[in-house]
Order: sequence, then C-alpha cells, then structure tokens
Amino acid sequence: MTLRIGISARLLHHPPAGLGLPQKRLQFLESTMAHWIMAHRAIALMVPFVDEESPLSANRAPMTEIVDLLDGLVLQGGIDICPEAYGETLRDPAWAGDAIRDRYELNLLRGFVEAGKPVFGVCRGAQLINVYFGGSLVQDIPSQRPGATDHQDTTRYERLIHDVQFETGSTLHRLYGNSAPHRVTSIHHQCVDRLGEGLVVEAISTQDGIIEAIRHTGPGYVFGVQWHPEFHLTQGEEMQGLLDSGPMMMDFLRAARARADRHQSGVAEVHPGLPLPART
Repeated sequence: MTLRIGISARLLHHPPAGLGLPQKRLQFLESTMAHWIMAHRAIALMVPFVDEESPLSANRAPMTEIVDLLDGLVLQGGIDICPEAYGETLRDPAWAGDAIRDRYELNLLRGFVEAGKPVFGVCRGAQLINVYFGGSLVQDIPSQRPGATDHQDTTRYERLIHDVQFETGSTLHRLYGNSAPHRVTSIHHQCVDRLGEGLVVEAISTQDGIIEAIRHTGPGYVFGVQWHPEFHLTQGEEMQGLLDSGPMMMDFLRAARARADRHQSGVAEVHPGLPLPART
C-alpha cells in the first residue's frame, strides 16, 4: 500500500489582487515540500483548513476521520506562531503570526499524536511541536539572543546556510552515523526556548547553540527540524554539500509504515495528548 502523508496547509488570508482571487482566503503548500515526500514513493495530500466561523464547519468530517485516512503528518513552515499560544505577551506587532493557523494546526497535530501516527515538523512545524507539548519560543533571535549568528536573510532565503551539530545518541546521529557538523538551509528569526514536556534536543547550531531539531521521547514518532530539508533538493553550486534529506524522510516513512502495519494487524494505539492552549 502506498503511504498517504497529510501536509498542513499554509494560509493566505489576503491574497494580492494580481492572483485573480481578491477577498478569498487561499490555502497552499510549497511545491518542494510535496516533491520531497513524493520522491520517496509516498502520496502527499494537503489537509485543508475549514474556517471555524463558517456555517460549513458544522457538517465537516470529524478530525478522527481525517486522521484515519492518512498515515502520517508533515507540518509545513511559514508565518510566526502567535505568542499567546504559549502563554506569552507579544513583544512586537510584526511577530503576531497567525492565530487562526495556530488553532488549525494544533488541532491537527493533536489528532495525529493521540492516534499514535507519525508527525514530522519543518521550521514553524518544529516550533509548533514544542508549543503543543507546553514549551515556549524565542520571539526574535536577534534581539533576545545577542551575538547569535544570522538565522534569517530575506535576500538569500533558501540559500542561507549554516552548520548544525547532532547530539550524541540522537535519532539524527543514528541516521547519519557521525558527529561532524552538517550544512543545512535554515531560515527563521524565532526558535525553541523552553523545551516542551517529553522533548529532547536532537541538533543545535554550531555557531550559537540555537536548538535546530527536537524529538518527543514518548510513544509514537514526533520529530521536528528547524531547517528546511525539502530545500536541499534545489540544484546549484551554492547548494552543494548540504545534508542529504533522504534519510530523514525515509525514517519518518518507516515509522508510518510500521504504524499502518500494526493497525492492520489489529493492534490498538491511542496516545493521550496535552490539552490545547486556550483560544485567543
């Protein structure tokens, strides 16, 4: 059976007029994310958001049925997470994020965690995993971590590259087999601050110790990286020598396959998740 991997949607609440859909919210996925999954013989399926304020939401399929149809979840990168989601006060209006997307993705994440189905978070997705398990974020690395290396540059974007170090004994260390620094594409101005319950650090930035990967130690598979492994598929001289993103995706898909096989054999797996933050 070909694995079906759900991808959380990015939301564009006010699209530019030139797109031909004024006053319509758009939902989308970045193409290299879909390519990264489908390059490993899995099907990538975006999970659309249904506006909780819409009358249509009353008749939507329950989350449990959506989760049942899929074998795993990938949380895309994107806009900041609203600080209220982790119980903090917004330090700058520019970092307000998208509370609507937060609620949608936290609910989606909860469904997969409670069903014991694998979750892989990328960039914002890794931060969301930390928030879900009760952790917090640094709202702005440059102002709150003086001296940190440059983790965001809009002119270079996916070509902003730095080294990460895998923690000894981590999943990443097991997959890649050595402790040498690895080059990754990492674009973010926020990062993990206080680790959530049951989470451990998998990788850090070699230049400043910023957390770059996390894993949940409880039942199931919940893993997140701050960098963009899907961008490592991009061609070009600048992108040479980047960490091979294949082993990470294969590890995630192996977990999805194992979970699907256990389910088919009748082994029940239900894992309690932490309560979601209060709606803001």
